Amino acid sequence: MQATIGVGLHCEGVANQWSPYCKEELMSGGEELSFEELRAERYNQNKQKEIEEKMRHLVEQKEQLSQELEKKRLLLLKKSQEVSDSNPPPAAAPFKILDESQCGSEESAGISEPSSNEVPDDVFLCPGEKGLCVKVQLPPRPGESRQRTQLTGQPGPTSEDIRTEQDSDPGAVCQKTVSKPKKELSPIQETSMEAGSLTSLGELSAVDPCDLEVHRQLLKLCDITSSQDLHSEQRPLPAVEEDSLLDLGGDIFFIHTRYLDRGSFSIFKGFKATAENECFYMKVDSCSVPWDFHLFNRLKKDSPSADRIPQISCFLFVDGCITIYTPPADHLFTDLADSNPDELCVGIKAISLLQLVLQLHSCSLLHAGLQPSILASCHRGLQDWLFPVDWSSSLDLVLQKDLTSVQQLLSAQTYISLGLLQPTDPPYTVDLVGVAETVYFLLTNDKMIPVKDGRGWTVEQYSGDGPCDIFTRTWRRFFRSLLNAGIGSSTSVLSELKDELSSLYL
Repeated sequence: MQATIGVGLHCEGVANQWSPYCKEELMSGGEELSFEELRAERYNQNKQKEIEEKMRHLVEQKEQLSQELEKKRLLLLKKSQEVSDSNPPPAAAPFKILDESQCGSEESAGISEPSSNEVPDDVFLCPGEKGLCVKVQLPPRPGESRQRTQLTGQPGPTSEDIRTEQDSDPGAVCQKTVSKPKKELSPIQETSMEAGSLTSLGELSAVDPCDLEVHRQLLKLCDITSSQDLHSEQRPLPAVEEDSLLDLGGDIFFIHTRYLDRGSFSIFKGFKATAENECFYMKVDSCSVPWDFHLFNRLKKDSPSADRIPQISCFLFVDGCITIYTPPADHLFTDLADSNPDELCVGIKAISLLQLVLQLHSCSLLHAGLQPSILASCHRGLQDWLFPVDWSSSLDLVLQKDLTSVQQLLSAQTYISLGLLQPTDPPYTVDLVGVAETVYFLLTNDKMIPVKDGRGWTVEQYSGDGPCDIFTRTWRRFFRSLLNAGIGSSTSVLSELKDELSSLYL
């Protein structure tokens, strides 16, 4: 007699049989799912609910903050109106909209310090559908009335976006609103800091520290134009395609393959036709600011192993630039993403990555965009040195001293929304998460999924606490250390992990 398959079913003379499939799913004619698949589905649903709950909480916090700011604004506005009502001013002179060239200087505006019975200047910030609304209250000159100016523009205006200057007419105020790329710290933030206004993290749309114009202004503080490896070409950016030749500075470059394409830039691989077996990486960028060139030279200058770091040259064109990396003598280039998935090989690559980030942080550089696709290996025998071929998201904290937290970095916003990073964490922590993501990909060929347990953050595949070999225990400590660094020293975390992996894999 043939037994019916099922969980907990008994047939006379036949031993109990267990099915790995869900009986209800089979009987209902649905898709056959094993209990492990159903458990994974429930886990994913719970994780999705957890993420949605976090996002809902963030939205509620933002709304609450907006309501508090609006209440404070209305309270201050009410006090201002009470003062005005107690001393009715004469009719206000009309505003004039003048061209910037017709406006007087700020020194000639003649704005006097407010007396004790006057309302001081305030800047009120409130979120709007089309941007931030700024109300500036100007103190009256003797015999003149207080006038209010309201300007509404896009978030994060530049220093040229909002100006209030006085014309020859005593009651006239010159206003100008222009839409231009962000160049400096928003004057809204500058004024609010000076006036002691209430602001909060995320309430103002700050200038992106990786903005093209920010980089352009910062490079004016550096003497990179004197470098013999920076070449100026007074012509448009040449077309660069696979299987083609390119003449740059007297050298003929054979473009073999397009390694990476990110829209605003592409990275190619090939070799010099004028030098036997000399390979290169070439970044072709639509941006004419040599930011990559500056940061790579900073790294090389401050590195104790400069002889192992590739050489770099940059060609500036009127509408872009080409950055070329070539290896030292007898060194070869390989792609990090194409490395052997063997755990020993991954361990050695992880040590090289830790050494790279340790060196970056030691000389106050922040990459803020670490991932396997933009990392290459320069090696000779067992000597291995990793380097980035793209620095678009990177920061020079010697020049950008105002960057003090990950909240100011666009590349950290996803980590912050997940709760993996706190807004007040040091900016260096974004690179620690980048190291974790990169090494996890090398180990598993999959995207890292962070999970949280009673001891903090870790990664899904190494979240268990059961018995395991020394390699698994090492990787468990590796990911926990990187993802729970908090306000601790990044160089200490990186050094300890580098020593631990070196004792195991070298």
